[in-house]
Amino acid sequence: MTAGAMRRRFFIVFNPAAGRSRRAALGEIIAALKLRGAAVTLNETVSAEASRTDMLRAIEGGGFDAIIAAGGDGTVRQAACVLVGREIPLGYIPLGTGNVLAHELGLDRSAGALAQMLMQGPSVPIELASANGEPFLLMAGMGFDGRVIAALDHRWKSMVGKAAFAIPALRALAAPRDHIVVEIDGSQHSADWVVVANARYYGGHFVIAPLTEIRTSGLSAILFRAKSKAMLAQQLADLALGRLHGRAQRAGGGVLMLSARQVVLTCSRPLPLQIDGDAFGEAQRLEISAAQARIQLIVP
Repeated sequence: MTAGAMRRRFFIVFNPAAGRSRRAALGEIIAALKLRGAAVTLNETVSAEASRTDMLRAIEGGGFDAIIAAGGDGTVRQAACVLVGREIPLGYIPLGTGNVLAHELGLDRSAGALAQMLMQGPSVPIELASANGEPFLLMAGMGFDGRVIAALDHRWKSMVGKAAFAIPALRALAAPRDHIVVEIDGSQHSADWVVVANARYYGGHFVIAPLTEIRTSGLSAILFRAKSKAMLAQQLADLALGRLHGRAQRAGGGVLMLSARQVVLTCSRPLPLQIDGDAFGEAQRLEISAAQARIQLIVP
């Protein structure tokens, strides 16, 4: 955005199944935008394909200064996929459960601050990674977190938030260990669970890749190797308490953090996958590559 320019025409994508509280929060932000002279078109659809079609129509019509994803990280990813290679920027209103991107960007979530950012914040190029050819912004996982996401009850999640992850996490913790062969830029490793991060944060405010930042190029591969379920539980606790990097520095901690550009994960049987916190089916092989696409993202 050029100096002195201001965005005034917004196309906002919102899933009406998100719940009353999120709709109310969105209403406050729309009111703050209109108070500042913005024109807002609110697009509500529960269908990802319909949302994609509507965004493409809005972009091709040329009547908007930005496309805004109002929701969680999965909603942002869907919008980002549409905007790959385009100059029109993507804005973000965090209304999800984890809101990893909000933590990554350090967003002030007050209605006034978000409206101000969307209208006047700079847009910067952000590189998307890919998982089996599918673009993602934040992270991809194979194994434990894929199991958790696959078993998640989304209606329950919309009512109780992060508490909905408890039972799926306990079930995933009790599942037999997986054996994943990991190839990182030509070097071979093994793990029970792997997360490949394009950003510093994970699952909300948890720091999983302290040396990675979404505005810079490159990935971090985090390999979990637990000798027992108790050890995996300790690794998860360290992640929640901000101590995972320290565990990775310790011999016998069962966590390895490596910089990466190309990661290939293989297993003898299909394992659940997740990208940007959404279920991504099952596969025996997952190929992850850095810097496969680019969008313009509005930042504070």
